[in-house]
Amino acid sequence: MTKPTPTHVHTAIIGAGFGGIGAAMRLKDSGDNDFLVFERATEIGGTWQANTYPGAQCDIPSVLYSYSFAPNPDWTRLYPLQRELKAYIERCVDDSGIRSHIRLGHDVTDASWDDLAQVWQITAGGQHFTATVMVLATGPFSEPSIPNLPGLEDFSGPAFHSAEWRHDVDLRGKAVGVIGTGASAVQFIPRIQPDAAELVVFQRTPTWILPHPDRPVGPAVRSVFRTAPLVQRAARSAVSLVQEAMVPGLVHLPALLQPMAAVGRWHLRRQVRDENLREKLTPRYAFGCKRPTFSNTYYPALAADNTVVETAAIRRVTREGIETADGHHHRLDAIVFGTGFKLAHNEGFTRIHGRDGRSLAEVWAGGEMKAHLGTVIPGFPNLFMILGPNSVVYTSQIVTIEAQLDFVLDAIAQMRRRQIRSIEVSDDTLGNFVAQVDRRLADSVWNSGGCQSYYLSPSGRNFTFWPGFVFTFRHQMRRIRLAEFDIRFATMPPESADAELVVGR
Repeated sequence: MTKPTPTHVHTAIIGAGFGGIGAAMRLKDSGDNDFLVFERATEIGGTWQANTYPGAQCDIPSVLYSYSFAPNPDWTRLYPLQRELKAYIERCVDDSGIRSHIRLGHDVTDASWDDLAQVWQITAGGQHFTATVMVLATGPFSEPSIPNLPGLEDFSGPAFHSAEWRHDVDLRGKAVGVIGTGASAVQFIPRIQPDAAELVVFQRTPTWILPHPDRPVGPAVRSVFRTAPLVQRAARSAVSLVQEAMVPGLVHLPALLQPMAAVGRWHLRRQVRDENLREKLTPRYAFGCKRPTFSNTYYPALAADNTVVETAAIRRVTREGIETADGHHHRLDAIVFGTGFKLAHNEGFTRIHGRDGRSLAEVWAGGEMKAHLGTVIPGFPNLFMILGPNSVVYTSQIVTIEAQLDFVLDAIAQMRRRQIRSIEVSDDTLGNFVAQVDRRLADSVWNSGGCQSYYLSPSGRNFTFWPGFVFTFRHQMRRIRLAEFDIRFATMPPESADAELVVGR
């Protein structure tokens, strides 16, 4: 394999989180050195580089939230904390020898397909590059979502999102408002509540909370994992089976999830004695419809004397605080947003332009995200998306990433072997995939559970989940089926700029 030139690479990878680093590691392991990774931040890690809020922790067990091809026997907790995940991915980069391929501080401001030259024209970090293949690994949780609240710009104190945590802001002794009660808020609220003079939590919809099974992983267990890797592999498989056991209830028969809902209600009764507060915190939608989460400290933090749970809608932000629809004004010194991320309206989609010049944002106008197998999109040749629409399996997203990387590496190998310049999935293939997914998700808890969530587009289409078990996704992603693509062949090696192109199927 050739080495990348200063301006051209065979494969450009956008993003240095688990998806992008995994892609780079797999390419390197296959003997391919012709790639670069572009990362806008000054450090690698993706989600685990950006989210440094107090209490940041993965909600998937560590043995499963790691690459199967880079096991880590030294996890110190069953559910890893942010700093340990960041250290793990840094170690993966060094152990695999890919650090020289990573370009930090290289924000991709434009990536456009050149149909004549059959390459991606990329502007990153103020420099120009071309690439034959582009892997979009920016991740679904890369752009924080902050609601457009009237008067927010007038607020006199600090206001920031949990993914952009202001470590220079001291919240001790302050009146703090938290907007949102999703997964991140469930983790950071218990950390800031003891220090705040007053904590006002603005809740639109309560979250299903289960007891957290997290615990330390002792030295003896770590020693066994280190000396007998097969034991850790078996543990990974066992945890995967536990996660997969949720699929029948989530996808096919939501009534099967009632025992989980019963545990959630028991956990709430056990930790919240005040009936009025318990009523506010009781979900009125089916378990699993919105993302459930784990915590042993969230409910006690909300039940604390210095905490107020506000369920009235926010009318406006003032210079001194927040006014709700019932006319009550909460005086605040700081506001923290736990309001999630822009999945369907990520600003980065405006920077990716396909064969006809339209951006990915234009193709997905209105938040209607569609991609075949969550990975390839008509009109965007030689583009592979990691964790794209309808690729999420109800387990570790590292499992999804690894399955997609099998698909991507097979595609690259086939392109080289068959002298293919470009491949583009057909509209018919995408249409058939979307119809099948929509049909199979119609009765899922996400679609029928009585809630509004980020899983659904504005039209109500579930653009997030794979409609079944992880093994079915893995099977689909084992290799690319070229019959589903429009193909351009080259009569000369793909690296030749003046190769004659032949259009065919």
